[in-house]
Amino acid sequence: CNSQICSWTPLQVLNDDSDVLFPVSAVGSYSQTDNLENGEGHEQVIHAVELVPRRPDIPYRVDVSPPAQVNTLSSMLPSATVPESMTINELRQAIVAMMNRKDELEEQNRSLRNLLDGEMEHSAVLRQEMDNWRRKVAEQEERHATKVQALARENEVLKVQLKKYVGAVQMLRREGQTVEVLPNIWSTDGEFTIPEQKQVENNEELASSYERKLIEVAEMHGELIEFNERLHRALMAKEALVSQMRQELIDLRGPVPGDLSQTSEDQSLSDFEISNRALINVWIPSVFLRGKAANAFHVYQVYIRIKDDEWNVYRRYAEFRSLHHKLQNKYQQVRTFNFPPKKAIGNKDAKFVEERRKQLQNYLRNVMNKIIQTVPEFTANPKKETLIQLMPFFV
Repeated sequence: CNSQICSWTPLQVLNDDSDVLFPVSAVGSYSQTDNLENGEGHEQVIHAVELVPRRPDIPYRVDVSPPAQVNTLSSMLPSATVPESMTINELRQAIVAMMNRKDELEEQNRSLRNLLDGEMEHSAVLRQEMDNWRRKVAEQEERHATKVQALARENEVLKVQLKKYVGAVQMLRREGQTVEVLPNIWSTDGEFTIPEQKQVENNEELASSYERKLIEVAEMHGELIEFNERLHRALMAKEALVSQMRQELIDLRGPVPGDLSQTSEDQSLSDFEISNRALINVWIPSVFLRGKAANAFHVYQVYIRIKDDEWNVYRRYAEFRSLHHKLQNKYQQVRTFNFPPKKAIGNKDAKFVEERRKQLQNYLRNVMNKIIQTVPEFTANPKKETLIQLMPFFV
């Protein structure tokens, strides 16, 4: 047996006069494994065995010797590796501790995996935003390049016109000077004629009028350029003011379906249609913190109003995220909406929560506008039941 160490005790003397020694007892050391297998503890029992029949004339003496010492090899083994030193309770405690440690490691692994997924999703969102910004920058560069080319062509045209005007004036001046210095023109009869002073005066007046007109045209061109610049600055200021006022209007009364920045060229945005659109208001006025310690989470209050019907629902960020994934599969345009990404670290910060509240509010308003544009039945007769049927998120 591997777990049993057997050693012989000192030989017992059965007869004082005998020269022969017989081993009469053995000591067995059993491991903790033997105890578990046999179901009982090990007790070292020393038995004295009589090998020679007892005679009345010979005195017998049987001594019980103490347990033998463990041999040198056993004593050299480290005590930590000897399993015989552990009891059943200690083994159970060790197994329980190992299972607890396993659960902790699995929980830590899950949290790290969730963190990795969140960071990967955040990285994908940032990459998509970067691509969008690059595309916008490329479009702006293209527009600016087109504008520069148009201005360069206009500048070349103005330079050519200016050269023509200057050339015409110089030509008129040279013609006038030539007429003044011309010698007398002799006739065929030997008589000479004096140039008509009236024609010279007319040419001078014509040159002066051309010069005055050229100066007036140049002044008018400068005034037109300056007026165009003033109009452009005023237009940009008005557009910024309109955008600011529209945002304030949305914050006060909720979203207006459609894009009001479009012009009246779009037939779908006529005054009649805009006045008859269903006004559906969506807000996220507040955020609540639920739970305690590590299990704490934020709940967003979603307020919906359709005509005279209004109600509140309370949703977590995970529910918003699930709604976003479902709508992405149903509407391709939803992929372009700005949805706040998941954040595993620092998501309890007050500033971050407020920023996420605004982003989720704008996201719901964009979704509502999309539904109004794509579902004419709901637009014609907006009701709470219809909205809940279209989007169970608002139940």
